Amino acid sequence: MRAHRHALSIAAVIAAMALFGVAGTAQAVFPNFAGCTATNFEFDACLDIQNRAGTNINIKGFNVPLGESLEIRGTLRGNGTFTPLFVPPTGTNGFFARAVPVPGGLLGIEWIPGNSVLAITELAGPASAIRLNIITHDITIPIKVRLVNVLLGMDCHIGTNSRPVVLNLTSGTTSPLPPNTPISGSRGTEEGFERGLIFRGGINVDNSFAVPGATECGLGLGLINSLVNLRLRLPSAAGNNSTTVYNDVALRLTA
Repeated sequence: MRAHRHALSIAAVIAAMALFGVAGTAQAVFPNFAGCTATNFEFDACLDIQNRAGTNINIKGFNVPLGESLEIRGTLRGNGTFTPLFVPPTGTNGFFARAVPVPGGLLGIEWIPGNSVLAITELAGPASAIRLNIITHDITIPIKVRLVNVLLGMDCHIGTNSRPVVLNLTSGTTSPLPPNTPISGSRGTEEGFERGLIFRGGINVDNSFAVPGATECGLGLGLINSLVNLRLRLPSAAGNNSTTVYNDVALRLTA
């Protein structure tokens, strides 16, 4: 058993996959390995996952386009499995997000002053909760979405650390509860570069997750939780929601 665990080194996996890759040149802004602390050539790797245009989350037909707002960046520590321990850059949780506008705002009418709402996707839990399978590129991550508006305040969330939206993002095919039907993803196109690999145009999907109701909306007191729930059709049981994440994934053996 011990010999088997050691055989599952990150270096061996990357080297094996690289045999089938095509040499390419990385873009200036991707990959970004800032903060990576990988030093063990055999068991550590730097990781950068950046979302691309088209990424979205859909709740009972209400679509929030996330675009290129998300990034997961840090170090993978080999643990003898295909899902190494994720270690974030110092001072961060390794999950980086930019605010995106919610279509229609708070009331569904774009032109009303003070109606605009920004959504910020946040990690709901410790960095170790981020799990990447380095073979399939399946990603497990608990999230919450902060909604920011003059009326909503700064503490309005969909999901919490204790009740997160748990995404099991697969590059394969889902098996959701009805009325959802199976959807499929892809690992993308592989490119080799010095000491690593890039997978461009990957697609990760999940349509089996539930979404809880809003909390602390309205001065942090929950005064308008019901309005947010009505607007976003919350809570929403598994089988009614979906997300499609378009991404580029980069792995490098040392910092």
